[in-house]
Amino acid sequence: MDTYNVKCHCGNIRAKLTRQKDLPLVVWECNCSDCNMRRNLHFMVPARDFWLVEPASGGIHAVNDDEMEEDPQHQDQSLDEGEGTTSTEPDMAFLRGTSAAKRHYQNNTVLYQWGTKTAIRRFCKTCGILPFYVPRSNPDGLGVTFPCVDWEGKGEGEGSTAKRMPKVEMRKFDGVHWEESHKATGIAEQTNVDAD
Repeated sequence: MDTYNVKCHCGNIRAKLTRQKDLPLVVWECNCSDCNMRRNLHFMVPARDFWLVEPASGGIHAVNDDEMEEDPQHQDQSLDEGEGTTSTEPDMAFLRGTSAAKRHYQNNTVLYQWGTKTAIRRFCKTCGILPFYVPRSNPDGLGVTFPCVDWEGKGEGEGSTAKRMPKVEMRKFDGVHWEESHKATGIAEQTNVDAD
């Protein structure tokens, strides 16, 4: 498993994910009204392989990805263990990370939901970028915006970009005909940890 940094444009919203670098990465291009307007290219990550972190200084500034906070012993805290959180935030209990990272995420993003209100999208309040979200198609995982991942950064024992960048397979998801595409593409299986 390799660890990758995820961030919005200004660097205020940050997370980490792990994945097997030798496995191909399926990146989805969706044509639903939201993804189409943003030209969203995203891939799915099981919730267990993703956690929030906060900028090293706790504020907005351009930092190197190796400055990002990582506290593995607190990665599995649920929101109930954190302070200053509410039960009206459906994604907050789902996300892993320290209570400080969760508070930072909640306080520095704006929630946007529409339609079925199943997908949980939190955009950075500063730069407006959506680096990851809980998608309707995969409520047991996260959709991570492909360009928001530092594929070239320092990995544990990794050297070159070629070794870090996964082989990418682009697939289309017909968000205009969501139900049919959800059944036909098998996208839901990408976060099903029981299938591992």
